Amino acid sequence: MNNTVIGHLTKITGSKITIRIVEKNCISKVDVADFSSSYVSIGTLIGVRLVDGRDLVLLVEEIYENNHDVYATAAISGIYDSVTQKFSFGTNAYPLVGECAYKLDTTILKRVFTLNKVTKAASIGTYVYDPSVPISYDPNVMFGKHLGVFGNTGSGKTCTVVSLIQQYIHSNPDSDIKFIILDVNGEYKAAFDKKEMDFIEFEKLRFHHSMLSNSEYGRLFRAAEGVQYPAIKSCISALAAKNKQWDMRKLPNQIEEWINENTPQNQKGEKDVFSKNNISGHLRTMSLRIDSVLNDSQLMSVINTAGDEQTIDTILKSPKPVVVIDLQVSSDTLDVVLYLMFKALYERKSKRVDTTHICLVLEEAHRYINTGAEESKLGSYYIDKLAREGRKFGVGLIISSQVPSLLSYEIVSQCNSVVMHKINSKKDLEFLKNVLRVSSDNFHQQMSALEKQYAIVCGEAFPNDTVVKIHDASPRPASSDPVIEDRFLPNTPSDEDELPF
Repeated sequence: MNNTVIGHLTKITGSKITIRIVEKNCISKVDVADFSSSYVSIGTLIGVRLVDGRDLVLLVEEIYENNHDVYATAAISGIYDSVTQKFSFGTNAYPLVGECAYKLDTTILKRVFTLNKVTKAASIGTYVYDPSVPISYDPNVMFGKHLGVFGNTGSGKTCTVVSLIQQYIHSNPDSDIKFIILDVNGEYKAAFDKKEMDFIEFEKLRFHHSMLSNSEYGRLFRAAEGVQYPAIKSCISALAAKNKQWDMRKLPNQIEEWINENTPQNQKGEKDVFSKNNISGHLRTMSLRIDSVLNDSQLMSVINTAGDEQTIDTILKSPKPVVVIDLQVSSDTLDVVLYLMFKALYERKSKRVDTTHICLVLEEAHRYINTGAEESKLGSYYIDKLAREGRKFGVGLIISSQVPSLLSYEIVSQCNSVVMHKINSKKDLEFLKNVLRVSSDNFHQQMSALEKQYAIVCGEAFPNDTVVKIHDASPRPASSDPVIEDRFLPNTPSDEDELPF
C-alpha cells in the first residue's frame, strides 16, 4: 500500500480537521500510474491514521494559503478498517494533532466506494479524482426505492438516466424489472434497441375514464358544488349502470335528460321554460368543459375507447425490460392521461397481482407533479401515493427535473438517493439543500461549477457521497445541444474587404 504524505494535522474541531501541507507538490501535481491519473483537490478523499491502526477518511473542503504556508480544511467522512477492508460512515475516535495526512492509495479508494453486503452492485461512473476507481451503487435501493436526478438543461440528466438503465439491463438480462419511461420530449426512443424496448405512441395508449370516481369526474369537468356536481354525479351513475365502460360522448344528452327531469311544470302541466333555462345556465360552464374534452380527439382516443386491453396490462405482459411512452401532448391532456395511468398502476400493483418490479421514470417531472398545479386539475394524488407507498409493492421512481424547486416537497423528500448535475439557480440550490441529506456543504457549493456529464451522487444507494463522471450512454438519447451552423451567421469580412467608416 502506497500512501503519499501530504501534511500534518494542526487543528481538530468536531467534524472538521485542519492540515498544514508540507508536500505542496501533492496538491498541485497530477500522478500518473498505469495510464490513470490522480490528484488532490476540493472534494478529494484523504486519510489520517488513528491510534488503533484504522484510517480516518477525510473529505477536502478548502485549500488556502496563510503566511506562505498552504492549509487544507477537511470534513470527517468515515473510517476504513484495513483488517476487514470495509468502510463505514462517521467516527468513534479522533487522530492526534501532528499526525500525518496522506493521499489514499487506489486500493483503499476502491474499498471506500465499494458497497458492503451487496452481491450484485453496479457502477454509475468513475471517481473524478482517480478514473481507475469505479463508483458502485446498490440496484435494490436505486431502483427499488426512489432516485432523484436534478440539473440544469444540458447538464446531462437524460444521458445519466439512459446510462443507468442501459448498464443495468445489459449486465442483468434476467432481472425481473421493467423501466417505464414517460417521455415528454421525444428523447428516449433513440437510446434503446427495439429488442429491449417497446415504444408506445400516445394514440395507442388505453386508460379508460370509467376508472374515475364521481369526485374525480367532478374535478375533471370542474363541477361546482350546488347544481353542477349533483347533476354530473347523477348522469354518470345512470350511464355506468347501463355499461361499466360507458361512452363519454353520451354525457351531453344525459345532461339534457337530467335537466328535463328536474325542470318543474308550469300551471299548464308543461315544462317551465324559464326554470329549464335557469338550470341550463347553472350547468353551462361545466358543459363547456365537457365539450372541450369531447372535442379533444387525441385525448378521447386514449380515455374513451372501450374493449381494448388497458395499457398497464399490455406493459406488464411484454418480455422487454424498457417501455418508452410518448407523451408529447398539451399540459391539460397530460394531466388527465397521467392521472389515469398512475391510478391504474397503483391499483394494479397494490393488489400484488404480479411480481414484476416497476421503475417509473418521470422525465421533466416538474410539468406534472409541481406544487403550483391548478386546483381544477386532477392533480398528483396517485403519484404521491406511489412515492410514499410504492416500494412496498414493487414500484420505484426516478424523478428527473431541471427545476427541482417546483416539485412537490413530499415527493422529493422520498428520494433515498440523488444524482445532482450542474445547478445555477439559487432557489433550486436552496430547495435541494433543505430537502436532501448531503455529507458536506461543499457539495452544494460545487454544484454550480460542475462540467457536463459530471455529477454529485449521494444517498442510501451509494457507499459515499462524491463527484462522479457518469458512464457514457450508448446509444445516446436524442437530447444533444443545438448547433448553430455557419450559414446562419453573417459573412465575416476578410482583410482585403473594405470596411465602411
